[in-house]
Amino acid sequence: MTSRSWDAHGPDDDLADVASLVGTPVRTPDQAARVLQTLVGPEAAGPPALWCVLLDADDRLLPLVLAISDRPVTVTDGFARFLADDLATVLEEHAVGGSVVAALVGDVEEDVCDQLTWVVELERATHGAGVPLSAIVAIGPHGPSVLAPQ
Repeated sequence: MTSRSWDAHGPDDDLADVASLVGTPVRTPDQAARVLQTLVGPEAAGPPALWCVLLDADDRLLPLVLAISDRPVTVTDGFARFLADDLATVLEEHAVGGSVVAALVGDVEEDVCDQLTWVVELERATHGAGVPLSAIVAIGPHGPSVLAPQ
């Protein structure tokens, strides 16, 4: 049997830090922004990524993180629907009654219009898939910003 070695470089380098955050209450968008900023860590200054974390039915952080590196600056409807369908499946299997917090991550020159397009598409797709979306935040080198809910 061949041994496997996992890539130690990329947007998940700091995921070991999630263990210390598991169970943290995330009941407001500001709490979501603080938790995601802590989790993302130095990746906030990296290339564009999309991070999603799951909360249980009591709004506590679960040890499930989806980090998508190299996210496009402009989201497509198809990408958002595919992501929402996957999140619905994960919630159904691991966190019935839970919700998702999404973060647009990275040091990218996005204008407000690009970020709002992400918010609209993510809200539309998650609603269509029956995925409760607790918050969408932007995490960059200058700190977090809550994009939704406003």
